[in-house]
Amino acid sequence: MNKAEIRKRKIAERSSLSKDFVDAASEEICRRIMLLPEYIHAEVILGYYSMRQEVKPDKLFEDALEKGKKVYLPKVINKTLMNFYRYRSDKDVAPGAYGIMEPVTEEEFIIQPQIEKNKSAGPKDHDILMIMPCVAYDDKGNRLGYGGGYYDRFLEKLAKESVNINTIMAAYGMQRVESIPIEDTDIKPDKIITEE
Repeated sequence: MNKAEIRKRKIAERSSLSKDFVDAASEEICRRIMLLPEYIHAEVILGYYSMRQEVKPDKLFEDALEKGKKVYLPKVINKTLMNFYRYRSDKDVAPGAYGIMEPVTEEEFIIQPQIEKNKSAGPKDHDILMIMPCVAYDDKGNRLGYGGGYYDRFLEKLAKESVNINTIMAAYGMQRVESIPIEDTDIKPDKIITEE
């Protein structure tokens, strides 16, 4: 199957999931992520606001904010650009592009360049954790999103600026497929965490 066929099938399957399953599986996925060193040591969490039965990272955000971590959510700027903006509570979001809830705050996620070794004006490499949504994934760690390429371009931009961040994809076990066709621009997450 090509990407469009996989996407159509997996979105249909995911939309049939019950609210009870989504809530329980999301909570378990969040619990598993919170045990990882990438999360424990992160100062900044780049997350997403769930839609269409996606894994809900709400518990993760609650925990992160309680622990003093900074949380940022994505906002679509135009057809090719996505930036992340500060999130403190649901008062900070409103419907935006494609009907997705987006931040209304103006505090943009910016990585300041390191001034000296071990001294930085902003978060250092690996103090930043991105939690990514997906439509499907395969055993080789390939991610299939909605087709906009926003996450790939954002991560490519950080890589060009020599910024390395940890990336974890939150997914249900049922989103796994045998194989996803990949392109040169596709970027794999470092880890995939499911309820299984």
